[in-house]
Amino acid sequence: MTAYSATGAGFPEFASIPDSRTEGVRSYREPAEPRPLQIAFLEAAGEAAWVATMRSLLAAGRAAEADALLAADLAGFDGAMARLCKATSAADVLLSGWDDLLPILAEWEGPPITAITLGLTNQRDLVFEAGEAGEPDLLLGLYSDDSFPFSDTSRADLLAECDKDLPAWVDAEEDVEFHLTFSGIAQLNTALINCKHRYFLRDGRDGVEGRAPGGYVEFILASWLLATRFLQAAQRAVSEECLPAGCRLIAGTIGINADFVAILGPEPTFTAASAPRAAPAQPGFATLSMKPWVPREDPTADPPATAQTLRQRINEPVAAAEPRPGLLARLFARLRRG
Repeated sequence: MTAYSATGAGFPEFASIPDSRTEGVRSYREPAEPRPLQIAFLEAAGEAAWVATMRSLLAAGRAAEADALLAADLAGFDGAMARLCKATSAADVLLSGWDDLLPILAEWEGPPITAITLGLTNQRDLVFEAGEAGEPDLLLGLYSDDSFPFSDTSRADLLAECDKDLPAWVDAEEDVEFHLTFSGIAQLNTALINCKHRYFLRDGRDGVEGRAPGGYVEFILASWLLATRFLQAAQRAVSEECLPAGCRLIAGTIGINADFVAILGPEPTFTAASAPRAAPAQPGFATLSMKPWVPREDPTADPPATAQTLRQRINEPVAAAEPRPGLLARLFARLRRG
């Protein structure tokens, strides 16, 4: 494919490639003294420990603590990505469309909705949306107790079910037409997609000594800030009573280098064993699962085969002989744009 860095935006058939001298793409000016997180990330174990802390905070719904930790770690950085993070406040990031949910469900003739899965992903189509700042995409699914006893299941047990390769509610989404939009974070989302500081090889080829590259650390911080802002917006929906009574919100992120799952909403009043329910017919492609932190792949290795776009991956039928999709990706049913 031919690519044009300066004029690609005028040709939708071509991918727009930012100039390598653009700040935040490849150009990065290291601080005179390494920041504490640059020292911590020198070893993969140090980065893994920091990521585990962030993931545990978000999984527990402690978004305010995660936000405070990110603010403290970002304070020492002044690159383009760090400045975008500091300018992206929680109040400016919105999940819109919740006002339509209760009226829609009032006319719904099916079983009561007892769980909603809501996933965030930023894997944009760089060919057809080149040169534009884009908000992340949402994956949304509505479920009832016909697919899984959400109403009787504790938060801990629900998280354990999410951790399975195939949670029990896979392929059992209720056919309710409901849409949400996520806004206020397009600039940061697009900067993350275009960022070239995604890898820290730790083999002497990173161009810095005695510290993790500042651009890489900013990329990690920005990825987790995106996840945190998403969770904060989801928590506001729960606190403002936008969900049906007793409904749980299973919120998480997919493929944004900061994956987590959190269960929001009321804990059931009892969790005694309920009468067994029939299992869904045939497991399919749509739920939310957690996965442990693993180091990012080596960019010098041969890349694995992937589908061309997120929309193609969602819409293509899943062949029996193909490998199963990633754990987190299976937690959400449909790609929905407002």
